[in-house]
Amino acid sequence: MSKFISWKNNWLSGNFQLFTDGVQKGAITFGTWKSDAEGVFDDKNYFFSNVGFWQSRTNVIDRKTNELVAVITYDSWKSKAVISLKSGERYEWTSTGIWKSQFTVSNYNNEHITYNASSYSGAISSDTDNELLIVSGLFIKHIYNKRVVTLIACFMPIIVISTMRH
Repeated sequence: MSKFISWKNNWLSGNFQLFTDGVQKGAITFGTWKSDAEGVFDDKNYFFSNVGFWQSRTNVIDRKTNELVAVITYDSWKSKAVISLKSGERYEWTSTGIWKSQFTVSNYNNEHITYNASSYSGAISSDTDNELLIVSGLFIKHIYNKRVVTLIACFMPIIVISTMRH
């Protein structure tokens, strides 16, 4: 059974709203100065807490049980991440579109979630009801988008100074 979800993204805050059949069923809300986030979808509530100086890992905590349910690890050189569930299952997040407008979460077996993005909205097609995986895919998208913006912000002064010298 396929599940179809649409989402909207607030550019300034990075927050997401998730809709099923036009009714808001969830949200991802990011902290003001951090990449930590609260993710809610249907009746599930998760807290995404980034770990480490370079934030190369995210712990996902179930808010109802206060239990660690997943760990997300990021590949710094590729747009790729691994979601390792407490059960031992592993899912891979990969960007499939040339402009990073498509991405997937998959175990390459029987569960696959496809995300399509336009400017500040998109659609999700999922053959699993796993709310954690659905929300995690958008959270990871935001983390990689934030890294690109940070990289551009770091190199922009260098580019401007070098072009002004010549």
